[in-house]
Amino acid sequence: MRRDVVRATARRYNGTLMKIRHVPAATAGRGDLVFVLVADGALAAGANLQAAVAAAKATGDLHTGFRKRSLFHQPKGSRCKRLGFVGLGKAKDVTSERLRRTAALALAAARDAGVGAFELVVDKAAFGDVPPAVAGHAIAEGLSLGAYRYDAPRQKKAEPKKPAQVGVAGLSLTKAEGAAFARGLDDGAVFAAATAFARDLENMPSNLCTPTHLAKEAKKLTRPRLKVKVLDKPAMSKLGMGALLGVAKGSTEPPKFLVFEYRVPGAKENVCVIGKGLTFDTGGISIKPSGKMDEMRYDMCGGGAVMGLFHALAHGALGSHKPKCNIIGLIAATENMPGPDAQKPGDVVRAMDGHTIEVLNTDAEGRLVLADAICYAKKFYAPKQMVDLATLTGAVVVALGHECAGIMGNDQKLIDALMAAGCSADEPLWQLPLWDCHRDQMKSKFADLANINSPGHGNGSTAGGAFLSYFAGDTAWAHMDIAGAAYGALAKDYYTSGATGTAVRTLLHWVRSL
Repeated sequence: MRRDVVRATARRYNGTLMKIRHVPAATAGRGDLVFVLVADGALAAGANLQAAVAAAKATGDLHTGFRKRSLFHQPKGSRCKRLGFVGLGKAKDVTSERLRRTAALALAAARDAGVGAFELVVDKAAFGDVPPAVAGHAIAEGLSLGAYRYDAPRQKKAEPKKPAQVGVAGLSLTKAEGAAFARGLDDGAVFAAATAFARDLENMPSNLCTPTHLAKEAKKLTRPRLKVKVLDKPAMSKLGMGALLGVAKGSTEPPKFLVFEYRVPGAKENVCVIGKGLTFDTGGISIKPSGKMDEMRYDMCGGGAVMGLFHALAHGALGSHKPKCNIIGLIAATENMPGPDAQKPGDVVRAMDGHTIEVLNTDAEGRLVLADAICYAKKFYAPKQMVDLATLTGAVVVALGHECAGIMGNDQKLIDALMAAGCSADEPLWQLPLWDCHRDQMKSKFADLANINSPGHGNGSTAGGAFLSYFAGDTAWAHMDIAGAAYGALAKDYYTSGATGTAVRTLLHWVRSL
């Protein structure tokens, strides 16, 4: 339940505790440090700070250009000791992404100033065309994700840090707009915590983040409405998951198959979200080049996104939203190693639904584990819709780079809904073609399907989707190739390096629309 005056939200993730509270406009502008988000021609900061803002403007040193920062020391006896500004640029150019980035910049400036608690003030005029709920959401995400730091293993354990505490005030809002803004702050904090949770898993080295570790972390998310179960190798073998187990043969790390069931009261239909959980991928016998092979810790980022989704659901991300469907999550987790028992190019494996697959390249393993996961979804949940996420191909990085993920599938309505969710999350998706000619490329002389197409065909990312389409069949399905967006993206103030946690927020916006 909400409190009318102040709501504190705290979410703990690796090395960071962030507390965000909604500050009423009447009491805003107090403390050691206050930051104001300002747009060109929109310098309002409320009656409490009116004189201080006017004095700052008179110096000629107050800058409102996007990402420009200004800091002014205040006279003794003022409401705040220091007054800072972060520019949003022209009001007509203000977006949720700009609000997210400037909030993160304010946090960084406070950190540089050695301040652990500060206030962030933003007037409605600086929102531009962004609705108050969306503005609050983006600001909370910027603050929380900007505070994220991966706590790497060190000889000396990191000293516990005091939580960053930020009071956020939205000014010139009606009562309804103020409530929406505060609600957005709460939601954004939950979304950000889930993204940080995914980032932690994705950034971990593969000897620590094993399939068994993923399974343990998944079990911790169990709640009354959220059931988690883990299938081991014998259970997968009994189900006939030959495609997944073929990939796992080369590793001494046991594979795990994670199943999440979030039950919505009264819901009779299911949607399934499926993640590739390759905790390390050498390529197997078709081994990868040694350069940057360490980055293959990120080959489980599809599974990481699914973990993040259910972390958020476990922590109340749906709020008052009540989807008409149960939300099912599946993660096929294993390593792909060139051990003595590893599958070889030319081997033929049988998927759970009976399809036989010629493994022409053992480094095209993600589609193999996803094939069995899709079969499992269809057999046990008969989903209304399915979405799979995977760092599937280098080809999608060539096509789209690191700022955008690819999407394709057999149901345009589902694809459109996911692209809209990606737009809401500022995690853009670009639709790639998936035609009958691409499906024909995946046929094999020695089995029903081959796991790669011919090098002369090109369209590497689409080939992965074309392969998976045989297992999706007539079920509404979309495939998201997040290989570029999962890591290595441009710095964005709330993200600097490593895993981005991409798709967690997109999935959350999508499930809230169901």
